[in-house]
Amino acid sequence: MNNMPIRLLPVLCIAVWTTAAAQQPGQFPKADPKQDAKLAAELRNRAAKGDGDAALRLGNLVELKRTPAGYGTAIEWYRRGCELRDLSACHNVGLAYQQGRHGLKPDPAEAASHYVKSAERGFINSMYNMAILYADNGQIATDPREGLKWMLIAQRAATQCPERRICREVSEDPRGYRVKLEQRLSSRERRETYDMALAWHPKN
Repeated sequence: MNNMPIRLLPVLCIAVWTTAAAQQPGQFPKADPKQDAKLAAELRNRAAKGDGDAALRLGNLVELKRTPAGYGTAIEWYRRGCELRDLSACHNVGLAYQQGRHGLKPDPAEAASHYVKSAERGFINSMYNMAILYADNGQIATDPREGLKWMLIAQRAATQCPERRICREVSEDPRGYRVKLEQRLSSRERRETYDMALAWHPKN
């Protein structure tokens, strides 16, 4: 294990959400076929007008099996939400590729390509999952500095929301992903990565 002291990163204003894919039925009104059909139609209309959050919520509703026939699949709506720049939707597509859900085969590279869309705009869940992909047996066979960069940025964001479960998990890093990444780098590479994390700012 390296002996380099942990450098404290300055506070950065980053928006934090809980994982959209973990949305529970209680976050929608109580199941009612007529009301669900009405809500699904409303969400589809809003998504057709460019509302990414509506596409995300419709994907959640489809995943909960609370839509009538003809609404497609959850992953289709998550993809549509991602196209409309909804961060949670992009994260859900990445999660589907990482875990092999919704009929998709596990594909770490595809997962990363979707996570980065939301990570670059300040979505802490995607930042942390990016770090995991780099750290966990090298699922992405590229420079581990990129994984450590996302871990450092995620941990900096997590200091702003200690009351949230995801933020506590990122801060504590119970599986040691940060250490795994740091151990694959020289002292010079770690210093360079800390500088990269310090210079990072979310995209609009």
